[in-house]
Amino acid sequence: MNIKSLAAFVEVAEQAHFGRAAQNLGITQSGLSQMIKKLEQTSGAKLIARTTRTVSLTEVGEIFLEHARELLLAHQLFSQRMGSAIHGEAGTVRLGFVASAALGILPELTAELHQRAPGIKLSLVELTSEEQLPRLRSGEIDVGVLREISQSPGLEMSLLLTEPLLLAVPKTHALASQKRVTLEVLKSEGFIMFPRTKVSYLHDHIYRLCNSAGFTPQIVEEAVQFATILGLVSSNAGVAIVPKSLTAIQLPNVSFLEIDHKDAFSRIYLARRIQEKSSPAAKKMVEITTNFANSLKA
Repeated sequence: MNIKSLAAFVEVAEQAHFGRAAQNLGITQSGLSQMIKKLEQTSGAKLIARTTRTVSLTEVGEIFLEHARELLLAHQLFSQRMGSAIHGEAGTVRLGFVASAALGILPELTAELHQRAPGIKLSLVELTSEEQLPRLRSGEIDVGVLREISQSPGLEMSLLLTEPLLLAVPKTHALASQKRVTLEVLKSEGFIMFPRTKVSYLHDHIYRLCNSAGFTPQIVEEAVQFATILGLVSSNAGVAIVPKSLTAIQLPNVSFLEIDHKDAFSRIYLARRIQEKSSPAAKKMVEITTNFANSLKA
């Protein structure tokens, strides 16, 4: 019993005529008769009552027809879904992302993905850039959205976005009325920073910026979450250098100032394994998001 035989049986049942059914199927009438005969032998029951003038289903044939249609529909759906999966149009992609990306580019990327490939579902996991690296290599996540890591062994990185770094200060701060500041004026300020053990790449980038201005930042508080950092700024605990996407978090006592420095920006990368054996859906997701990011840069 195979799909072709089931389709032939359904066609005969619907046409109630072997000649028309054979013509619709593009086979000879004798060939069709042989297919039905083998189907009856396989099922162990007579399915069609045939005379010189009429073709009708037996009682068992009526039951068989109902299930044959169900099987054909299931096969059609299976073929469609497998075709979509093979071509990367369906499936689940495990996506790691840094928290700040959820405030900026990530919603845009997911919206573009849902529009271009609605069959692809995302399983989102919030992780720091450092936490994503081993999970990408092990295959625990398929794709990563991370900051300041332009290369890492076994991984392929593509630049998604370059966004400015801003200075977050309390609104009561002497600099709060300024629109743009240089790093040199921050020499005596207390900084709220990420612990290097958790966010080392962005931490080191900010350190290099301050060092280029002739000072090492004085750390007064440390926090991993950006919302916590801004909360500490709001409470007058110190100032912080943060990506522009954090302006989406509006706190009543925080002002964001531009930084007058050529390197005052942060890069967001899309990462995946080199020569990965991940699903076609993951590859499709990378293709769509990379193209979308390139269109934003144009």
